[in-house]
Amino acid sequence: MALRIPVVAACLLVLSMAGAAAAQSTDAYFEFLMARRLEAQGDQAGALAALERAAAADPASAEVRAEIASFQLRRNRRTESETAALQALKLDDGNLEAHRVLGLIYSANVDAMNARTPEAQVEAAARQAIIHLERAAGETSAGTDIQIHYSLGRLYLRIGNAGKAIEAFNRVVAQNPDSAQARLSLAQAFAVSNDLKNAIDTLEFIVSDEPRVAGVLAQYQEQAGLLKEATQSYTVALTNDPSNRGLKFRRIAAAFNDGDYAQAAAFATDAQAQHPDDLRFPRLRARAIFEGGDPARAVTILEPTAKANPRDTATQLALADLYNDAGRDGDAERTLRQLLDVEPSNAEALNYLGYLLANRGRSLDEAVKLVERALTAEPGNPAYLDSLGWAYFRRGNLDEAEKYLSPAAEQLPRNAVIQDHLGDVLARRGRWADAINAWTRALAGDGGVDRAQVEKKIQDARTKIPR
Repeated sequence: MALRIPVVAACLLVLSMAGAAAAQSTDAYFEFLMARRLEAQGDQAGALAALERAAAADPASAEVRAEIASFQLRRNRRTESETAALQALKLDDGNLEAHRVLGLIYSANVDAMNARTPEAQVEAAARQAIIHLERAAGETSAGTDIQIHYSLGRLYLRIGNAGKAIEAFNRVVAQNPDSAQARLSLAQAFAVSNDLKNAIDTLEFIVSDEPRVAGVLAQYQEQAGLLKEATQSYTVALTNDPSNRGLKFRRIAAAFNDGDYAQAAAFATDAQAQHPDDLRFPRLRARAIFEGGDPARAVTILEPTAKANPRDTATQLALADLYNDAGRDGDAERTLRQLLDVEPSNAEALNYLGYLLANRGRSLDEAVKLVERALTAEPGNPAYLDSLGWAYFRRGNLDEAEKYLSPAAEQLPRNAVIQDHLGDVLARRGRWADAINAWTRALAGDGGVDRAQVEKKIQDARTKIPR
């Protein structure tokens, strides 16, 4: 027989249960407030204990577990924070704080990954973080939590979505227009999307007050071809970081590429005096002076550095370049042979000497052997393939010449010199149309050929094609 409870007693039981629930809620709220107070006082253990009592008092509260997750994240205890946040989402999948915490944890995991981490793993982790941060940001007004939007922007960049990264960083900049970090990130997103104008504008807005962004601004200006402006920005950057060798190197390069050889030489002279152990600066100084029209002085400047550093490959090759460009082939050859005496397997020197001999049309058997040794060290290097093909061409072996020049030209379609070499080989074989195509690519390439001479070869070849 079923137990019958009088109506009055039943009402009292319901009231008793409601009172117990209210008491649980009141206890949980009290412990929640106590936790905030204890944390503010620096009592971390007491604060956590109060939060745990709050969770026990109200086991259905997602908010309490989300607060535990936030508390643990502030203490950098990510495992415990993640566990609490996941528990909160089981109770309420729409809990914004739990999504925020998980998004920030997973975003930090992405930041900890390095270049050796498989790209698929990085992208998967980034997308997992994005899911939670988008939930946290989706129901808030733009910019309510700057950290969320900033983290989202960085994650969007990691997965290659520059458009969304720009949107996220724009929200951050809107609230912090003078923030250097926010503007650097926004500029990066613009640059990734090939919008260099907006990248530059973003940093120019604050560069007068934040000279530390000038170096990055200068790099974007260089990419945009604004070399004078880049040179000026590097100068600003150096006022903030006067001992930075990298900035000095890039400033010299910007002035040099702008054709201001006197300015480039002056910058390099100062840098060489400040950093006598950095061999880049005498090399740049000598080349700038050479391009400025004084080859003899350029050689005089670099020769002592090369003599003092016989094992520095870059300096020896730079000196050989100066000799070669000045028409002093014998001195160039001597310099390269001296380098090979010190480093017999130096692939760059082997190739350079082989090409030099081939270009001069002498010691062609040695030229072939030298470049073959370079290719043994670096198989498939297109520059070396070109040298070997050219040496065979100069030796009259057209089959071998085409064998090596064709793949070199295929790998470097915009290299004007290689295309010109291939055109010469094809013309010698009577393949006039193919030769014209190669020479046309040479004219459209990256320079380094005598345009008038190539154009004349094309005109002559057209007369050889039967009509």
